[in-house]
Amino acid sequence: MPCSRDDEPSPSRWRRGMLAVVAALGLGGTLWWLTRPRSNPAADAALTRLLQAELRDPEGPPRRIAEHWPEGVRVINFWATWCPPCRTELPLLAAASRTWPEIQFLGIALDEETALRRFLAHTPLPYPILLAPPTLLDLTAELGNPHRALPFTLVIGPRNERIASHVGPVTHATLERWSRTAQ
Repeated sequence: MPCSRDDEPSPSRWRRGMLAVVAALGLGGTLWWLTRPRSNPAADAALTRLLQAELRDPEGPPRRIAEHWPEGVRVINFWATWCPPCRTELPLLAAASRTWPEIQFLGIALDEETALRRFLAHTPLPYPILLAPPTLLDLTAELGNPHRALPFTLVIGPRNERIASHVGPVTHATLERWSRTAQ
Protein backbone atom coordinates (compact mmCIF):
# COMPACT_ATOMS: atom_id res chain seq x y z
CA MET A 1 0.00 0.00 0.00
CA PRO A 2 1.43 3.37 -0.91
CA CYS A 3 2.14 5.93 1.78
CA SER A 4 -0.09 8.91 2.00
CA ARG A 5 0.62 12.26 3.53
CA ASP A 6 -1.80 11.39 6.37
CA ASP A 7 0.57 8.65 7.57
CA GLU A 8 3.35 11.13 8.25
CA PRO A 9 3.46 12.55 11.78
CA SER A 10 2.53 16.18 11.83
CA PRO A 11 4.60 18.58 13.97
CA SER A 12 1.69 18.98 16.39
CA ARG A 13 1.32 15.19 16.71
CA TRP A 14 5.04 14.88 17.40
CA ARG A 15 4.84 17.62 20.07
CA ARG A 16 1.88 15.91 21.75
CA GLY A 17 3.81 12.64 21.80
CA MET A 18 6.84 14.32 23.32
CA LEU A 19 4.67 16.05 25.93
CA ALA A 20 3.16 12.68 26.86
CA VAL A 21 6.67 11.20 27.30
CA VAL A 22 7.80 14.17 29.42
CA ALA A 23 4.60 13.96 31.52
CA ALA A 24 5.12 10.22 32.08
CA LEU A 25 8.73 10.80 33.13
CA GLY A 26 7.64 13.58 35.46
CA LEU A 27 4.95 11.42 37.03
CA GLY A 28 7.41 8.54 37.45
CA GLY A 29 9.94 10.87 39.08
CA THR A 30 7.30 12.27 41.41
CA LEU A 31 6.17 8.79 42.44
CA TRP A 32 9.77 7.78 43.13
CA TRP A 33 10.32 10.94 45.20
CA LEU A 34 7.22 10.29 47.30
CA THR A 35 7.96 6.60 47.93
CA ARG A 36 11.74 6.72 48.38
CA PRO A 37 13.18 5.60 51.74
CA ARG A 38 13.49 8.64 53.98
CA SER A 39 16.17 9.27 56.49
CA ASN A 40 15.04 10.05 60.00
CA PRO A 41 17.72 12.21 61.65
CA ALA A 42 16.48 11.47 65.19
CA ALA A 43 16.49 7.70 64.55
CA ASP A 44 19.92 7.90 62.89
CA ALA A 45 21.30 9.80 65.90
CA ALA A 46 19.73 7.31 68.33
CA LEU A 47 21.22 4.38 66.43
CA THR A 48 24.66 6.02 66.45
CA ARG A 49 24.38 6.61 70.21
CA LEU A 50 23.41 2.97 70.73
CA LEU A 51 26.29 1.67 68.63
CA GLN A 52 28.76 3.93 70.45
CA ALA A 53 27.38 3.42 73.97
CA GLU A 54 29.76 1.82 76.40
CA LEU A 55 27.89 -1.20 77.74
CA ARG A 56 29.10 -3.42 80.53
CA ASP A 57 30.00 -7.01 79.82
CA PRO A 58 29.28 -9.08 82.95
CA GLU A 59 32.19 -11.32 81.97
CA GLY A 60 34.74 -8.70 81.01
CA PRO A 61 35.52 -5.11 80.11
CA PRO A 62 32.93 -2.65 78.78
CA ARG A 63 32.16 -2.94 75.07
CA ARG A 64 30.82 -0.84 72.24
CA ILE A 65 28.74 -2.56 69.57
CA ALA A 66 30.38 -0.47 66.82
CA GLU A 67 33.86 -1.63 67.89
CA HIS A 68 33.30 -5.25 68.88
CA TRP A 69 30.64 -6.21 66.32
CA PRO A 70 31.14 -3.69 63.50
CA GLU A 71 30.03 -5.74 60.50
CA GLY A 72 27.19 -7.84 59.21
CA VAL A 73 23.61 -8.09 60.30
CA ARG A 74 23.09 -7.72 64.04
CA VAL A 75 19.95 -8.64 65.97
CA ILE A 76 19.92 -6.72 69.24
CA ASN A 77 17.39 -7.83 71.82
CA PHE A 78 16.57 -5.53 74.76
CA TRP A 79 15.30 -7.55 77.69
CA ALA A 80 15.31 -7.93 81.49
CA THR A 81 15.35 -10.85 83.89
CA TRP A 82 12.18 -9.54 85.59
CA CYS A 83 10.23 -9.48 82.28
CA PRO A 84 8.25 -12.75 81.70
CA PRO A 85 7.80 -12.25 77.90
CA CYS A 86 11.54 -11.56 77.64
CA ARG A 87 12.41 -14.81 79.39
CA THR A 88 9.91 -16.68 77.20
CA GLU A 89 11.54 -15.58 73.94
CA LEU A 90 15.16 -16.26 75.01
CA PRO A 91 15.16 -19.97 73.98
CA LEU A 92 13.89 -18.98 70.51
CA LEU A 93 16.63 -16.33 70.16
CA ALA A 94 19.24 -18.82 71.39
CA ALA A 95 18.12 -21.41 68.82
CA ALA A 96 18.10 -18.77 66.06
CA SER A 97 21.64 -17.68 66.94
CA ARG A 98 22.79 -21.27 66.39
CA THR A 99 20.69 -21.72 63.23
CA TRP A 100 21.92 -18.52 61.58
CA PRO A 101 25.56 -18.06 62.63
CA GLU A 102 26.01 -15.40 59.92
CA ILE A 103 23.86 -13.10 62.06
CA GLN A 104 25.34 -11.63 65.23
CA PHE A 105 22.82 -11.85 68.06
CA LEU A 106 23.33 -9.57 71.05
CA GLY A 107 21.33 -9.22 74.23
CA ILE A 108 21.15 -5.95 76.11
CA ALA A 109 19.89 -6.60 79.61
CA LEU A 110 18.29 -3.58 81.26
CA ASP A 111 18.79 -4.99 84.69
CA GLU A 112 20.89 -5.13 87.82
CA GLU A 113 24.20 -6.93 87.50
CA THR A 114 23.49 -9.33 90.38
CA ALA A 115 20.14 -10.38 88.93
CA LEU A 116 21.68 -10.82 85.48
CA ARG A 117 24.60 -12.93 86.74
CA ARG A 118 22.22 -15.13 88.74
CA PHE A 119 19.94 -15.59 85.71
CA LEU A 120 22.80 -16.39 83.31
CA ALA A 121 24.24 -18.91 85.78
CA HIS A 122 21.01 -20.93 85.45
CA THR A 123 20.17 -20.02 81.84
CA PRO A 124 23.35 -19.52 79.80
CA LEU A 125 22.86 -17.94 76.38
CA PRO A 126 25.01 -18.70 73.31
CA TYR A 127 25.39 -15.05 72.31
CA PRO A 128 26.91 -12.03 74.07
CA ILE A 129 24.89 -10.31 76.77
CA LEU A 130 25.65 -6.73 77.71
CA LEU A 131 24.36 -4.88 80.72
CA ALA A 132 22.85 -1.41 80.41
CA PRO A 133 21.09 0.95 82.76
CA PRO A 134 17.30 1.06 82.37
CA THR A 135 17.66 4.61 80.99
CA LEU A 136 19.03 3.09 77.76
CA LEU A 137 15.45 2.01 77.02
CA ASP A 138 14.66 5.70 76.36
CA LEU A 139 16.98 5.50 73.34
CA THR A 140 14.77 2.82 71.76
CA ALA A 141 11.84 5.22 71.43
CA GLU A 142 13.44 6.71 68.30
CA LEU A 143 14.26 3.23 66.98
CA GLY A 144 10.72 1.85 66.79
CA ASN A 145 9.77 1.38 70.45
CA PRO A 146 7.68 4.49 71.24
CA HIS A 147 6.22 3.00 74.45
CA ARG A 148 9.64 1.83 75.70
CA ALA A 149 8.34 -1.72 76.15
CA LEU A 150 10.27 -4.92 76.70
CA PRO A 151 11.17 -7.07 74.96
CA PHE A 152 12.27 -4.95 72.02
CA THR A 153 14.35 -6.30 69.16
CA LEU A 154 16.27 -4.22 66.65
CA VAL A 155 17.90 -5.45 63.43
CA ILE A 156 20.88 -3.46 62.17
CA GLY A 157 22.34 -3.99 58.71
CA PRO A 158 25.95 -4.16 57.59
CA ARG A 159 26.12 -0.41 56.93
CA ASN A 160 24.75 0.38 60.41
CA GLU A 161 21.26 1.05 59.09
CA ARG A 162 18.10 0.04 60.94
CA ILE A 163 16.52 -2.78 58.96
CA ALA A 164 13.67 -3.70 61.29
CA SER A 165 12.39 -3.44 64.81
CA HIS A 166 9.88 -5.43 66.78
CA VAL A 167 8.12 -4.70 70.07
CA GLY A 168 7.14 -7.77 72.07
CA PRO A 169 8.33 -11.36 71.81
CA VAL A 170 9.64 -12.31 68.38
CA THR A 171 8.34 -15.32 66.49
CA HIS A 172 10.16 -17.92 64.47
CA ALA A 173 8.61 -16.50 61.28
CA THR A 174 9.92 -13.02 62.10
CA LEU A 175 13.42 -14.37 62.77
CA GLU A 176 13.30 -16.36 59.52
CA ARG A 177 12.37 -13.22 57.59
CA TRP A 178 15.25 -11.31 59.21
CA SER A 179 17.67 -14.14 58.41
CA ARG A 180 17.03 -13.60 54.71
CA THR A 181 18.47 -10.07 55.04
CA ALA A 182 21.80 -11.59 56.10
CA GLN A 183 22.06 -13.83 53.04
